[in-house]
Amino acid sequence: MKMRMLAVAAVASLSFGTANAAVQQIFEVNGVTPGDIEDTVNDFRDALGPNNGNAPVNGNRFGRRQIDWDAAPDGVSDPNLFPGDFFNADVAPRARGIEFRATGTTDSFQLSSTAASGEPVRFGAPGQFTAFSEERLFTPVNGNTFDVVFFDPSNQTRQATTRGLGIVFTDVEFDVTTMTFFDINDEEIFTRTVLSGPSASLSFLGVVFDSFEVARVSVSVGQGFFDGSNFPVDGVVMDDFIFGEPVAVPVPGAALLFAAPLAALARRKCSA
Repeated sequence: MKMRMLAVAAVASLSFGTANAAVQQIFEVNGVTPGDIEDTVNDFRDALGPNNGNAPVNGNRFGRRQIDWDAAPDGVSDPNLFPGDFFNADVAPRARGIEFRATGTTDSFQLSSTAASGEPVRFGAPGQFTAFSEERLFTPVNGNTFDVVFFDPSNQTRQATTRGLGIVFTDVEFDVTTMTFFDINDEEIFTRTVLSGPSASLSFLGVVFDSFEVARVSVSVGQGFFDGSNFPVDGVVMDDFIFGEPVAVPVPGAALLFAAPLAALARRKCSA
């Protein structure tokens, strides 16, 4: 098992793009079984804070939300496509404040089926992919890149930022799977390659920032891609997504709205 958890104080050596973006901790591990990576995943959860659940309300700013895909029904699982905005909804248990958006050649997403559905589990390749939390797994379709973006859980149209994101990957055999973090100005602030290991092993990468820096994360998985029917031998899919509570980005218009009365008040005081 490969494992590294780094506490990072220096900004310059590990991030770039935004001067005040500082990585606080990096949690990364590769192991053959779920038990091999569980402690590192739990440490990442603890670093983000308590679980805020899945209601369409603002939770503890220093808490977290997570997706293990079990809240998704068969209707949005293999052989059906998975809507990228499924977990940015105004009802529980779908209110997580997160969306998945296709980039590059990716045109859609898919979740694997449960055994009870009668469809093949783990995309028909159970020997290739290991689940961290049973049963479903997640993959882009016709491409190997996608973006993760964040929204206010209480207002599904309002952009948000988070303190961090961690993802469980399976079957990372080569050092080409990456996570790249961007701020609200779409400036790249940090990138990291996911630890590789033997076939069907589990890898986890989670990054915590010292403030609410992250507006988007670009994910690139494996060297090939799922075409809707088959995976290449080096295909990579994902299980749990764990992320800090999304906090709404202040609206510039709101700031101006407050600034105008204050300026008027200041003028009245000066003239008095």
